[in-house]
Amino acid sequence: MSRVADIDRYLRAYFAADQVQPPPEEESDVRPFLTISRQAGVGGHGLADRIVQEFDAQADDDLFGGWRVYDKTLCQMVADDPRYASSLDSLLDEEYRSKTDDFFHQMVRSTVDQKLVMDKVFLAVRTVAGMGHAVIVGRAGSHVTRDMPQGRSIRIVAPEEMRIEQVMDAERVSAREARSRVRKRDSGRARLLKAHFGADIDDPTGYDVVFNMAHVTPDEIARCAVDLVVSQVRHG
Repeated sequence: MSRVADIDRYLRAYFAADQVQPPPEEESDVRPFLTISRQAGVGGHGLADRIVQEFDAQADDDLFGGWRVYDKTLCQMVADDPRYASSLDSLLDEEYRSKTDDFFHQMVRSTVDQKLVMDKVFLAVRTVAGMGHAVIVGRAGSHVTRDMPQGRSIRIVAPEEMRIEQVMDAERVSAREARSRVRKRDSGRARLLKAHFGADIDDPTGYDVVFNMAHVTPDEIARCAVDLVVSQVRHG
């Protein structure tokens, strides 16, 4: 069984049960990981895939072999637990409501308190990060793993109009609807970080590096990510 399949099997068991076997051991003690925080509409998932492609092209297989992107997969693993399955839609959309809105949402849709769900997701993030060779997209990964020295955090931004155009193209919606979706997603992500970590999502000091997609390409960011991982392993 491949390393990726082994980790997937372990994680799905871990988040669907109270007691499981220890996680699979790495072939190496080198366990770097990356987190990507992004504004809505910048193409964070595509960037994560491009970073993994760049890693696969590196000669050092111990350091750059077998990396995997984790984004919505983490939420789906949490939702394998029937107690949290009803909250999957909100998890996938990274929707984070105010306490008042969440109270009424639970009454209408019989969902679980979103704090309990997010705590489970945060546990998933830390577990994946601890295994290493993971690119974690969203899910407050940069702040959940802030005390884990083997990681590097990236923040991706772009002008709002550029992001609106990308959402229009990707989701086939009008400019008005795209603007609404971008602002709603940005607001939910900001609310999540403020509620759980007391952090401002737009504070650049919360990340190791911030890239503006209006001025750099995914290829350039991917090459920088290689340097970030090498630097992390050498200097910690």
